[in-house]
Amino acid sequence: MRPLIGVTKPQKGGLTQNIAIWLCLLLSGARPINLKPNRKRFDLPLDGLLLSGGTDLYPGLYDEEYAEEDKKYDRERDELEIEWLKVAMERKLPLFCICRGAQLLNVSTGGSLHQNIAAVYENANYPNSLLAKIFFRKKMTVVDSTKLSRFLCEKEVKVNSLHRQSIDQLGEGLKINAQEENGIVQGIELDSERFGLGFQFHPEFLFYRADVRKLFREFVLSCKTNQMTS
Repeated sequence: MRPLIGVTKPQKGGLTQNIAIWLCLLLSGARPINLKPNRKRFDLPLDGLLLSGGTDLYPGLYDEEYAEEDKKYDRERDELEIEWLKVAMERKLPLFCICRGAQLLNVSTGGSLHQNIAAVYENANYPNSLLAKIFFRKKMTVVDSTKLSRFLCEKEVKVNSLHRQSIDQLGEGLKINAQEENGIVQGIELDSERFGLGFQFHPEFLFYRADVRKLFREFVLSCKTNQMTS
């Protein structure tokens, strides 16, 4: 049986990303199911958890003030994903965290975020329109002796840029597995043998690439192994 993987999403919106993620998981041999604020589904015997991208995390989660007073946050989704992440940690479920998801993983383990990368890093004024963000490519370097380095054959990989926040202080039990030349963290992972990867970029929009397809396959394989041993 295909492993059952929970995919978090906002109550409204996020359809394009959600469809892309579902296609990646289905083509990799999984059964995805959406988890939303009004449909948390803590009763499900999930084999893996995917935290997807979306709106910025509420700064209070990492003890910071608003960088923008008129910024809107999705507190219901924050709560949903924090609860599900706790469950996943307790059940030792494989984790695949995309953009906001990687940031949530970091914050939930005691880390913090840069609310505006352009104000912190050099050469970080990346394209702002949706299409430009999807198609723009920037180079990241994969750290040796990490899980990510075992899955990706290339030391330097070009990825997309759909974010303006990034990881600042690293959370407990995590390690960096990929960074840009200017220092922006593009990847983190659990510092243990358990499968747990976080990406600042959006691999679901890069699924046409063999290396990205391998990431999803490895995640689904880990979920299948978890399914068979639980």
